[in-house]
Amino acid sequence: MAEKRTSSGLPLLFLLISVLFLHLIICPFAKVEESFNLQATHDILYHRLDFDKYDHHEFPGVVPRTFLGPLLVSALSSPFVFLSTLMDVPKLYSQLLVRASLGACVLGALWHMQREVRRQFGSTVAALFCLICASQFHLMYYSTRTLPNVFALPVGEVSSNFDSLVLLYYYYSTLSSVLLAFTSWMVQNHSSFISLSALVIIVFRSELCIFMGLMLVMSLLSRRLGLLQLLFYAAPAGILSLALTVTVDSLFWRKLLWPEGQVLWYNTILNKSSSWGTSPFLWYFYSSVPRALGCTLLFVPLGLFDRRMKLLLLPTVGFILIYSLLPHKELRFIIYTFPVFNIVAARGCSFIICNYQKSWIYKLGSAVVVGQLLINTAYSSLCLYVSHHNYPGGRGLQELHRLVPATADVFVHIDTFAAETGVSRFLEQNNKWRYDKREDLSPTNPEMKMYSHLLLEANATKMQLLHDTHKPLAFIQGYSNIAFNIFHFPPVIVHLERKAVLMERRTKA
Repeated sequence: MAEKRTSSGLPLLFLLISVLFLHLIICPFAKVEESFNLQATHDILYHRLDFDKYDHHEFPGVVPRTFLGPLLVSALSSPFVFLSTLMDVPKLYSQLLVRASLGACVLGALWHMQREVRRQFGSTVAALFCLICASQFHLMYYSTRTLPNVFALPVGEVSSNFDSLVLLYYYYSTLSSVLLAFTSWMVQNHSSFISLSALVIIVFRSELCIFMGLMLVMSLLSRRLGLLQLLFYAAPAGILSLALTVTVDSLFWRKLLWPEGQVLWYNTILNKSSSWGTSPFLWYFYSSVPRALGCTLLFVPLGLFDRRMKLLLLPTVGFILIYSLLPHKELRFIIYTFPVFNIVAARGCSFIICNYQKSWIYKLGSAVVVGQLLINTAYSSLCLYVSHHNYPGGRGLQELHRLVPATADVFVHIDTFAAETGVSRFLEQNNKWRYDKREDLSPTNPEMKMYSHLLLEANATKMQLLHDTHKPLAFIQGYSNIAFNIFHFPPVIVHLERKAVLMERRTKA
């Protein structure tokens, strides 16, 4: 019987794998928010103990980040990267392997979560949960992204027979970590829940103390967890997690450091994150959650008819509500909550599907359930197409390697716009070329003449200032806007425009 249940879930697992890696292949490049973890992973894989060559010494970022995530994803991907290096495969494929390793961890955590959903709520809810997750854009898209938030997601669901060291190795990412921790809380496995929560809060994302703290309070109030038991698990987990991050990160940063402590101080205590923009208090509720869930949001209220779902949703909504007090908001900051909403929505959908034979109303409702999955998929396809054209910097550097002979003497300057829209060290595939990302050069600086090539934002003023020394070699198209026309098929039109330009030095006559 167990074998039958396992095999019946294989198509759903294959679906999740296919959708996740489709997002990865169509959008292979990374943006500025992902840069630290991605560059650090590159340096660990290629520079190893030669710390002087590490990117973070030259570009440390606003606040320091932990190296534990990059260390572990490097360990997971290193055998595959080693083989690709032996085969002389372009380094871009190493970037894909790194991100695929991260995605595999998130997918593993999601799959563990659905197994627990299957055990508690039945196979129909579990299947709908998988279909809903696969149909949504943001969850699948971010699952392979080397963001600090994604490095925290897999800690949500873990069984007690896992050794903590194995967990640390396999479920290193924040996203998968939160999923593992949440699943541990669902089964009331407090030792795993508290240990993983301590790890993810102290090492990766300190704001998750709100999410995990609310779950902890609920366990204490229900008397499923005692204070002494809490201290017994929390004290050693907290001390070990803090000692781990301070030891490792002090080595890489060359100073005594607790990275996430500095992030907490900078973003929350000093509220400096507001410098990157602010949003209204309810922005997560009227913008982020509806965009992330799509039509699935309609079925969340129906799922609350099952009282057990209220217990799952209470800490989730509470986390978003409390976290909304910080004025700087981004959708990725609450990505951990989307799978929980999906469980509740799947339960609501199952009420309709399981009563399909009862009346025409349920038959109509079942059609609506299928319809929302199709609409979500169509919306995800549009978002994926737009995202494909949202990395002009990465595509520009790739174009440079295609247009210029590998034997040429190339010294390329990459401006801030290009560096923030897809360029990473994994794209520096020619060891004889020189790549420079200096941020202190203006177009009128005489030093610009020393570069054989320039990868810049396609700004007419900048190009005019460089006209005497460099000429355009190629323009890179990028996303501009979306237009709707009901008389056109498809009715949605994505407009592109020149976003980046690749320039080469003029040869003297």
